[in-house]
Amino acid sequence: MKIDLTEIYKGLAEWRAERGITAESQKAGYIVNIMEELGELAQALRDYEKIKNGERALRAGIFDIKSTLGEMTIFEGSTKGELEISLEKVEHEIIDALCDISVFTINAWADIPCELKRTEIELKKSSLNADYILKQMVEKCARLSYFEWGETSAFNIILINCAYLCEHYGFNFQIAMDETIKEISSRTGAYDENAKKWVKDESDEARAKWHKADYEKARIEK
Repeated sequence: MKIDLTEIYKGLAEWRAERGITAESQKAGYIVNIMEELGELAQALRDYEKIKNGERALRAGIFDIKSTLGEMTIFEGSTKGELEISLEKVEHEIIDALCDISVFTINAWADIPCELKRTEIELKKSSLNADYILKQMVEKCARLSYFEWGETSAFNIILINCAYLCEHYGFNFQIAMDETIKEISSRTGAYDENAKKWVKDESDEARAKWHKADYEKARIEK
């Protein structure tokens, strides 16, 4: 599977231009924003594993889901259909966090010279597991925030890792990012100097115009 990063860069460049957002302003809050997204990703991954454990319990004929899932009692007595619905929601949360990490990274480091950025990712079967990729991504996010654009390899690896994890959980990174850009482009708001990020207008009038990213469009058919 090939991912065309140039289209993603272009979409986010238009988003920044429309809002007068600079790479420098995005750098200011990068590590805080990224840590928040990584926290959301970690929670979604934990929930994903618990749901998968619940599915395995049902297949094995274990009906006491509470004892199988420990503290996650929401699935006690759940049916297979209910678990599938919950799994889809958590999968979308995983993809949403990965796309948000990519958005923050691309926007904050938009000033990296074009010739140093990857323009394409070709995903191939990897022997590396998702846990290793996630740990590498956390390390590269921290490294990028301290070494600025001189550490271009960290920028490229973060995007590769996000694309790999998207595919690992069954979604096309390119399509997912397209949906994410549509969502953030549909929102109005202003840059918050205290939060160091663009904060969306949550009024009823603004909400009526929001586009909700449809990550099901990005699901890879088996």
